[in-house]
Amino acid sequence: MSIAIIGRSNVGKSSLFNRLIGARKSLVWDELNVTRDRILGSWKFGGREVELWDLAGWGSGEAFSGIPKEWLPQIELFLFVVDGSTELEGVDFDCVKQLRRWNKPFFVIVNKSDKKSFEMHSHEAFKLSENPIFVSVETKRGIGELEEKAAEFLRSSSEHKNQPNKGKSDFRILILGRPNSGKSSLLNRIVGTQVSFVSEIAGTTRDLVEAQKTIFNKRWTFIDSAGVRKKAKIFKEENPIEIFSAMKALQELKRSDACVLLTEPHAKGLIHTQDKKLLRLIRESQIPSIFVVNKWDTMRSTWKERAYKEELRHDLAEMSHLPIVLCSAKTGFHLSKIFETLWDLLKRQRKISTSKLNQFLQEIQKNRDPRIARKGLKLGKSRTPTQFLKYFYLVQTGENPMRFQIFCNAPHLVPKDERRFLENRLRSHFLLEGLPLEISFRRKKTA
Repeated sequence: MSIAIIGRSNVGKSSLFNRLIGARKSLVWDELNVTRDRILGSWKFGGREVELWDLAGWGSGEAFSGIPKEWLPQIELFLFVVDGSTELEGVDFDCVKQLRRWNKPFFVIVNKSDKKSFEMHSHEAFKLSENPIFVSVETKRGIGELEEKAAEFLRSSSEHKNQPNKGKSDFRILILGRPNSGKSSLLNRIVGTQVSFVSEIAGTTRDLVEAQKTIFNKRWTFIDSAGVRKKAKIFKEENPIEIFSAMKALQELKRSDACVLLTEPHAKGLIHTQDKKLLRLIRESQIPSIFVVNKWDTMRSTWKERAYKEELRHDLAEMSHLPIVLCSAKTGFHLSKIFETLWDLLKRQRKISTSKLNQFLQEIQKNRDPRIARKGLKLGKSRTPTQFLKYFYLVQTGENPMRFQIFCNAPHLVPKDERRFLENRLRSHFLLEGLPLEISFRRKKTA
């Protein structure tokens, strides 16, 4: 079961959420409607750990005037936050009425009790509850009292005593892409309920929205990130919320176990310029990834799957090894293929025996002419001998990412195309498509 923070916009819900979980996970900005989705965190207090939700502002327009009905059974307690430094608004009373209709227990949290205007308006909180809790998220005043009352409530809740805590996730999967590529729709389709707000307006998602699903007897956490536009456009418009959202998405990329790069189909089977930039970021981050084309239902009448994938691979260039899945978040088409591809990808991160690696290396050198490392130089009537590359043995030095080291006679002379050839052959021979590889070269020590 979970505890949810609710209230109108800009009363300090996200600040309280960050304070309680001890991390800056939810975006905080002095602007209405910054939070638009359900943000999840872990709140530890009184020897307990519960899932905490930060919800969108109540009454902030038609899209944010309520929460999905399927969320209600999961919520054990609401923390209803109001601004103690101003007069109560009609939206505050509307929210309380709805909480009572749901017949859900709630605490009234009066924030900003450190403000000078607090004394003028503090009495208004008693219109909402006989026992409001006065806090200042900024100075931590009253946070201890809130935790004590929450612990007391949970102790008296037999339902919570019998409810097992959610364990840690086995895998974290980031859904990355440009705005309006369907990331929120895909997350909602994966978990079978609305956890991320969907709109035709680009840039709706701002925070990282997480949801868990059990697949293949493993607990997976899927993360819907904010759409990442071109850096020049973001900074030109000087929208700090979008800047922070994009930064959080790229930071999460480095912490995830795998990435789903989601894009829209192109009429000519090409990859959008911004997606190519995201592919470079994925390559630099060395994260196992798959390339997923959403909204395939709009292209099935004009393209065959195999032909479209062939066109994409040509445009993927150095990232052509990524597994490609064509899907539709709207209809659920090929949703299971995304799960199967991710599971197969993560299983293939493994230790390869040194004997198999060196057998592979010997076969390569046996079936091709040796590469020239340095041509001989003409010195008068004589000529220095041409130096050829010679590989002695190959070892694996890491699994995440897959790292390999080749001992050779001239590591500083291995050309780029030779490195790419060896990387491609490793992927093909040991089925490492989609996995980041790192090959280093080292001189063999001689006696």
